[in-house]
Amino acid sequence: MSAVMGEGSAQSVQKPGGRVECNRVAARVLVAACTLGSLLLFFGLSRASAASAITDPVANLQAYMKAVVAAPGDRADGSLTALRDFVRDIGAPQSVLAPTIKLAEADNAVDALREFFSGHKDAPTTPEQATAPAAKPVRASKPTVEASYVGTKVCLGCHTSQAEGFGHTLMGRLMKQGKIQCETCHGPGSEHARLGGGRGVGGIISFRKDDPSRAAAENNTICLGCHERGERTYWSGSVHETRGLACTDCHTVMKTVSRKFQLKTAFEPDTCFQCHKDRRAQMARSSHMPLGEGKIVCSDCHNPHGSFTEGLLRTASINDTCYKCHAEKRGPFLFEHLPVRENCLNCHDPHGSVNEFMLKVSRPRLCTECHTFGHGGNVTGPLVPQAMSRSCQNCHTEVHGTNSPSGALLHR
Repeated sequence: MSAVMGEGSAQSVQKPGGRVECNRVAARVLVAACTLGSLLLFFGLSRASAASAITDPVANLQAYMKAVVAAPGDRADGSLTALRDFVRDIGAPQSVLAPTIKLAEADNAVDALREFFSGHKDAPTTPEQATAPAAKPVRASKPTVEASYVGTKVCLGCHTSQAEGFGHTLMGRLMKQGKIQCETCHGPGSEHARLGGGRGVGGIISFRKDDPSRAAAENNTICLGCHERGERTYWSGSVHETRGLACTDCHTVMKTVSRKFQLKTAFEPDTCFQCHKDRRAQMARSSHMPLGEGKIVCSDCHNPHGSFTEGLLRTASINDTCYKCHAEKRGPFLFEHLPVRENCLNCHDPHGSVNEFMLKVSRPRLCTECHTFGHGGNVTGPLVPQAMSRSCQNCHTEVHGTNSPSGALLHR
């Protein structure tokens, strides 16, 4: 230890007044302090003191720094003076080397956390506060406006053009029959009319995405007041609901854009492609579902308002969804191809592929994912018979299953 201090002190004497040199001295002393035997011998402590102090090196280091400050005189090389000045610059030893969490001195981890945070300004005061997640910022809401219902005729005084387009929609026809009013969805409008109109003026509900006073869930509740049954039964807790989508993200209520469902686009898949851009790219591949021709749409397979199965499917499984059109693949078969029976997606990509029959990879590589033996070993080379024409299906034609007595190998 003396050698370490002497070396550091020599640097401090050669360069007096250097803060960096004092830091080097202190660093060397901290390292040396961890060698408890050298520390105790330097200060002349007894072996009993060494045995008791070895269990708490932090307390021992604090005692050493106190001794440095209180020690009279100096060594011949001036090391204690340099170290004493450095300790006084950085503050009292108790504050500099305050121990962190002491789990051994606490009954449990929660008590230890409470002790640790007790010295912090913004510390939680209870274990519940210490373990609770941070609160999410609350959307600022406008003060409640005391308004009353005034009827549709007052609304038409200003919103004639909107009413003209709305009259051609399904909901517009219901309004003409007196079954609904403008205020059924937009709320009481007396204050809105009195103040001269405007977006959100008078507490009117605008359903606009940039309206900071209302969350999407609040606006959706108004729509679900009439449309919660049927296909919207599973909306609560669905993927789209939990991600904060609003009904107006997909539907346009005030004018007719699509032939059905009041969608935002004339072509239904384009509404879905607003978010699912990867599916748009897949649908453009050479082997594809006939969406572009309008023969099917996304909602033929998926229910965007929620489902009890994965992928918002309308049926109980992926295969049942495919069997709606490909009934000949359902079976049951005397000889089944197990991967086919398990999941159609084992071989096919329903949203589009660059391979024929919408296969995930080309044959024979698709088959060799499972069948890695037979036919003399290599069946993937460009010159083997299995790579010609329809590959493995040159012989094994009934890959979806067969009832033929000779079909154990899925032959015709």
